[in-house]
Amino acid sequence: MAAVTSNETTWRNMQSKLQAMGGVASVVIGEPRSKMQSGTVAIIPEAMRIDEVTLANPREIHTVTIRRYENALSERTENIEFRLDQWRANIERDVFGDFDLGGTIAYALPTEFKAEYGYQTVENTQYRLLDLTVAYRVDDRAPFVA
Repeated sequence: MAAVTSNETTWRNMQSKLQAMGGVASVVIGEPRSKMQSGTVAIIPEAMRIDEVTLANPREIHTVTIRRYENALSERTENIEFRLDQWRANIERDVFGDFDLGGTIAYALPTEFKAEYGYQTVENTQYRLLDLTVAYRVDDRAPFVA
């Protein structure tokens, strides 16, 4: 029987790392359901696929969105944009550098990383969003080592 993968360790490692980086109000797993503070970050599971099978187990690719919310009307627009862009650069450097995704994560996939900006209104507050798509290879034979 093929190995079954759970993402709890990986998502909790992401949550701890994002909180420890500073500059965020809170980090939650899943889409927030109610009004949040500016600087809230959500780790949102998006997809999983098996793209390869070895003799023993499948090799999976999991994808999450790391979404940051900034109150769009709280300060000058350029300050929000600069802060989001710097945060994106910091996350990109960490995910493809020395960040330990934990569990049975072999590595993050840089060619599937992307950043998308947008807006969302939550309980009558407009937020500027930055969605970072992070895909990573799960392989129970090769834990992630940076």
